[in-house]
Amino acid sequence: MNIEDWRLQGQERYLMGVTLSRKNHPEVRGSLEHDHCDFCMKKIGFAREVDFGYTTKDNYHWICDECFADFKSSFKWKLEEHS
Repeated sequence: MNIEDWRLQGQERYLMGVTLSRKNHPEVRGSLEHDHCDFCMKKIGFAREVDFGYTTKDNYHWICDECFADFKSSFKWKLEEHS
């Protein structure tokens, strides 16, 4: 992990070793129509920069494809298998 990467802001406290799922962001979740990548702040959601992302089981934390690729090994993420 490059500790000088501007995107790293202590996310290891809550994202280290978690299980993620890649999914389409729901069009509307409560009053939110989008979320932001927890690393680069890219908008993830319906009709935003990207519609898909990696999310925690509670759909609270979202990670864009680029940040997922950059940090997946250092954060030791597991992917939930869909059947």
